[in-house]
Amino acid sequence: MIEFKELNQQENDAKLITLLSQNQIEEKKIPAEKNTVFSLALYDDTLYIGGVTANKWMNTTHISLLAVAKNYRGKGYGSQLFKKAETFAIESGSELITVHTQDYQAKAFYEKYGYHVFGQLKDTPFSGTTKYYLVKRI
Repeated sequence: MIEFKELNQQENDAKLITLLSQNQIEEKKIPAEKNTVFSLALYDDTLYIGGVTANKWMNTTHISLLAVAKNYRGKGYGSQLFKKAETFAIESGSELITVHTQDYQAKAFYEKYGYHVFGQLKDTPFSGTTKYYLVKRI
């Protein structure tokens, strides 16, 4: 009997990745790689002031999150965090780095480092804002 059941996300993700990996091998004859996670935090003594996270899978690293507390912006910390994520991407063998940002956030910051917009969605994740998707070949 076929039925729908709730399943915790971690277990469901693992099962879905297995199915998708099997399909990739069947269709493209390329085995899937294990996802590699990068996470770096920035502290001022014991005060958390920012960080960056990224995921590398196959030939692409996606920078998931990057932020610096308001009082610490403009001092180069965001650039340093970003460069460390890029170094991770290069050292792990990525050919592409992707990132997304909102129109009120860091689009110009990423473009300064050679990223270009390959897509955008208006009114997401809420009305009146645009999400930009950027990429850089390395």
